[in-house]
Amino acid sequence: MSELPKQAGILSATEFFRLAVKAVVGISLARLLTPAELGSYRQLFLIYTTFSTLLLLGIPQSMLYFLPKAENPEKQNALISRCLNIISMLGLVFALCLLIFRGVIATLFHNPALGKLLIIYALYPAFLFVTQFFSSVMLGLKQPLKAATFTIFSVTADFILIVGSALLTRNLNIIVCGVIISAFLQWLYARISLSQFRAKGTYFDLSSFKALMSYSLPLGLSSIIGMLSVQLDKLMIAGFFTPEKYAVFSIGATEFPVVGILSNSITSVLLPHLSSSDPEKMGVLYSGAVRKNTILVFPLMALCYIFAEPAITLIYGKLYTESAIYFKIYLFLLPLRIATYGILFQAFGKTRVVMYNSLFLLISNAILNYLLIIKFGMKGAAMATVIVTWLSVIIYLILIAKVLKLNLRAFFPLGKIAKNAILTIICAFFCMLIIKLGKSTIPFMLAGGVVFMIAYLFLGKKTGVILDYDIQLLKGIFTDTFNRLKK
Repeated sequence: MSELPKQAGILSATEFFRLAVKAVVGISLARLLTPAELGSYRQLFLIYTTFSTLLLLGIPQSMLYFLPKAENPEKQNALISRCLNIISMLGLVFALCLLIFRGVIATLFHNPALGKLLIIYALYPAFLFVTQFFSSVMLGLKQPLKAATFTIFSVTADFILIVGSALLTRNLNIIVCGVIISAFLQWLYARISLSQFRAKGTYFDLSSFKALMSYSLPLGLSSIIGMLSVQLDKLMIAGFFTPEKYAVFSIGATEFPVVGILSNSITSVLLPHLSSSDPEKMGVLYSGAVRKNTILVFPLMALCYIFAEPAITLIYGKLYTESAIYFKIYLFLLPLRIATYGILFQAFGKTRVVMYNSLFLLISNAILNYLLIIKFGMKGAAMATVIVTWLSVIIYLILIAKVLKLNLRAFFPLGKIAKNAILTIICAFFCMLIIKLGKSTIPFMLAGGVVFMIAYLFLGKKTGVILDYDIQLLKGIFTDTFNRLKK
């Protein structure tokens, strides 16, 4: 098995573990807290996720670009040391902002409980900024196993401290304290690990700093704009509706996380290699990743749509059944996730294009969100996000052809994508037919799911959608990951 799929496999396997633990944490809190308390808890992370992207200035992502280009270990160490100092300072700035503006935030979210919670939670960015930087450094150095090991440590600490405190106390203040203790342990792990990269003699290189900022600032701005675009519906729901309503919306209004994990893992592994290798090989690497993504994305979208309502009700309880409609709307983003479009502009150093596209996404999403929320309520927010994201991707494809002058067919195997989509629709039809014949009873729903998977694998193999290489690759990833874990 080649090194790139192996590295992506390590990251994906680790992220699947993180997803499973995160899901257990979310389900536990939904069962143990009231909807209002769950809404407050989720609003804390909405605040962090949204504004941390702004204050990080794109520095962690820039490590994937600059570390592979560093001429020797000394320059790598100098770059890491300088950026670590900047990241630590920015984390403290964010912490102070949360403390100072906690009352304003609570008022904007119509949630007085947030004011007290933010006093505890303010420490979170001071710790988490460094941990995010550590993971990017490991990936930039092409050491995904170290990044994966850190992820396992992080999610284990979160699980023990968050779920443990929830089970013992069911007190939201104590649960947030558990979040902070876990963040501190992760920060300690990252700081100790990064100490090996300390530069000999701290110095400030103006030219290097300008090059870093020239690359990272547009990327950072595009990231915050992109993040605001993604989170905008949740921010507006938090502003328009109660914490209870926000809890229901936030559970459903999310993309299926497995797909994001796969795309992020492949992007994180591809970018350092695209940035440091012959650009002519980009088409082969990129189109191969796109084809493999469709094998996961298309059947997952179909199954999630079919089983959304019973699955959410079973997992979260009847209080959150309404979340299924928002989840179904968000599923229409999944076909776009077979590729990561901004990576091509990052590889060519044209991060401003990513920024401008993200700015379009934010402005149009804000306008459409407001109009559709007024017209359709909470469903309108989800609809607006999906519509605008599709427009953004269409613009990306046009720019890839016009600005980068790349042949889209070389990067996107349209025939293979269409064949897979048709196969998925056929299998979904058989699945829904069985469920309908059984009047949506549990045995027939399970039978429908099994028939879908068997039909997809069998017909996929016969039609060439699934190749022998894919099966061998999957086996190799599992075997390699298992052997590494045994060591």
